[in-house]
Amino acid sequence: MRKKRSTPLNRMKRWQYALLLLMLLTFTFYSLPSFFGEQPAVGLYGQYGLTAAQQQRLADHQITPLKAIQQQDKLTLVLANQHQQQRAKQLLEQGDLGDTTLTLEFHANAPSWITRLGADPIKLGLDLRGGSQLLIGVDVDFVIDTQTNNLLDTLRSRFREANLRGATIMRTAQGALAVTLPVGAAPDRWLAIINESAGTRQDQWTLIRSGNELKLVLSDAERTLLVNNAVTQNLSILKKRINELGIVEASVVRQGQDGIRIELPGVHNPKQAKEVIGATASLAFYEAKADSHFYIADRSGQAIGMARKPVLSGEHIVDARANMGEMGQPQVNIVLDTLGGSKMNQFSRQHVGKPMATVFTEYKTNTQGKLRAQSEVINVATIQTALGNQFRITGIGTVPEAQELAMLLRAGALTAPLRILEERSIGPTLGQQNIEAGVTALAFGMAGMMLFMLAWYRKFGWVAITALVANLLMQVGMLAMLPGAVLTLPGIAGLVLTVGMAVDTHVLIFERIKDRLREGGSLANAIDFGYRSAFSTIFDANITTLICAVVLYAIGSGPLQGFAITLILGLLSSMITGIWGTRAIINPLWGRSNERTLKV
Repeated sequence: MRKKRSTPLNRMKRWQYALLLLMLLTFTFYSLPSFFGEQPAVGLYGQYGLTAAQQQRLADHQITPLKAIQQQDKLTLVLANQHQQQRAKQLLEQGDLGDTTLTLEFHANAPSWITRLGADPIKLGLDLRGGSQLLIGVDVDFVIDTQTNNLLDTLRSRFREANLRGATIMRTAQGALAVTLPVGAAPDRWLAIINESAGTRQDQWTLIRSGNELKLVLSDAERTLLVNNAVTQNLSILKKRINELGIVEASVVRQGQDGIRIELPGVHNPKQAKEVIGATASLAFYEAKADSHFYIADRSGQAIGMARKPVLSGEHIVDARANMGEMGQPQVNIVLDTLGGSKMNQFSRQHVGKPMATVFTEYKTNTQGKLRAQSEVINVATIQTALGNQFRITGIGTVPEAQELAMLLRAGALTAPLRILEERSIGPTLGQQNIEAGVTALAFGMAGMMLFMLAWYRKFGWVAITALVANLLMQVGMLAMLPGAVLTLPGIAGLVLTVGMAVDTHVLIFERIKDRLREGGSLANAIDFGYRSAFSTIFDANITTLICAVVLYAIGSGPLQGFAITLILGLLSSMITGIWGTRAIINPLWGRSNERTLKV
């Protein structure tokens, strides 16, 4: 009978070596920009070189860019520090920028050939970069009130259209309505309209009948859905507004049930950001009616009568640009989506020669700390001809007001007012101190573990040191490649922790090898036994920690997620380098040795 050929002891296939080498080279390459560091910069999109006026304005304030980099239609000014970065942006904004967009950025110091290949430095969190953090609360009551009032208006309108008279509809509480039917009325027709309008059959509103009184209460499931939708939509709109401000590394994430956390790295004067982020501005167009009982005042305080429902609201606006009109007055050019353009065209075609009012609404906090709507008519114009999806509005005020209005309209109107609950600022000096402290802790931790491995395992200690360095490079490379990953101070703690856990992997393997050598086995046999017997222990320990890290990332936020990300990546890289990487070195050196000891 032919004997099966056994697998050679301590051998790895060529593809395993190739894959390991490819991974190490790839992650090392992507880690390089992080070690070169970054410099604060101002990006000017749509501009080719600085104008003479811009150069003079910067020179008058002793701001000299370290270098100016022109890439296609973008000019990048690299500056010495973040204070100069902030000041340079303010000075450049004072001039006429035209179509130029300014952004706060950080320029990688790595050689250009590295960045051209797509390698970028790790994005730093607020605690390392310095900047501002805002905690914003969404006004949940406003969302529920709006839904309740909409249903109340809908029922009144539907009853009127169906020629059903005599019912009393009133709001009894937040998310609750009471409909009192006239005495002797057949309830079937009323109930049919209520079911159709309120969606009671889809569990949106709970219908309770008591004699001639029908109670409608917003269901818990619908409340949760409304709040989730409001927070999600506001998240998307806030991201657009932050992009409009030119803050390219900002983080906008949900916190809790109705909170939003905004981090603005590198922004140390968040006044403008607070004003724009918290503004709930919208534009609506109404038919002006002199005989109407519904009034909104204009800027001079004069009451303008108009229809109760707008012809068109702000959600149909897809673009808005501020410029100067023919008469030298600021104006905003509006572009509507297809549906909005169709509505405006149909209305204006039927109302040529009649006035249309433009109403600007903004929610502001009153003296009692509650948000209240403030609406004013900014323009009343006579419709001269049928309008399409592009037109302009005037009567806005100053140029800055027109620019801010255009920016808010481009970013979209918030679905619910916002309230700034907390503001925190970290200076660039403190951020730099955090980086230095974290790097120092990592360096001392690495040095201590390397000395221990050398003293205790001698030749195998050098292998462990090589694996630790490779582990660190792989972690940094993976973190740089991961979209949306941000390194925070807890993240550095995660790096230090996973490096320590990587040492545990080496200790387990090497101790098993020493145990087999003490039993009299050959070095080759001891190496094979050490890796095979330690694998299950290492795998079990790492997989349980990995589960905890995943859960921590899922339920945590901010710094906790930063810690969890580095822990997850560190566990993966430590297993690759500790088991696979060290064996790739040890096998060819000692994997076929028949010695009974590992000589120093």
